[in-house]
Amino acid sequence: MSVGSFPYCQKAKELLNELKRSDWLPNYNDAVVRSIIEEINALYHEARDLSGESEEKPDAAIACPMVVYHHSAVRNKRCLLAYLQHRLEKILELRWQTGSVIPDDLKPKLSENECHLFSQYDKILGEYMQAIDMDLAADVKPPKNIMVEVRVLKDCGEILTESGPVVLQKNTYHYLRRSDIEHLIRQSFVEQIDT
Repeated sequence: MSVGSFPYCQKAKELLNELKRSDWLPNYNDAVVRSIIEEINALYHEARDLSGESEEKPDAAIACPMVVYHHSAVRNKRCLLAYLQHRLEKILELRWQTGSVIPDDLKPKLSENECHLFSQYDKILGEYMQAIDMDLAADVKPPKNIMVEVRVLKDCGEILTESGPVVLQKNTYHYLRRSDIEHLIRQSFVEQIDT
């Protein structure tokens, strides 16, 4: 990669614009992330090579490009960290919204490492909730009623509720305890009918 042409940081800017344009998260862009890292390394080597040319105080012809290389590398790092931090926050937020399963339509947008992060976060969160004997994900918003009417959007089969087993078939309506089907509401298998 040649760093002799200007401007720098264009790929980092594109990466952040990708985030801004997306509804949730764009597909993880490994190729652009790697090219930004390569640009950071190339800028670092270019600045190091310039600084090695002179033992004395550098003149403006050497100092100016060194400052540009340094600030460009720092900006690339900041953009890359902002990209990764935003993705991290969205993935952790997803766990609280959908439960322990990544929805099928969102899974392709995540990298393998991000899927691993989600499952490890879910595991840690599950262990913590078990240790304190409380489901922190249930009823994120306090329910108005204990019982809710729901419409089944996807076949769920038979589930076990406090009042016994219930078969949830697509396009059927049921009146159930919210605590029994909260996880299915978050996963969009059933929807609550507002009355």
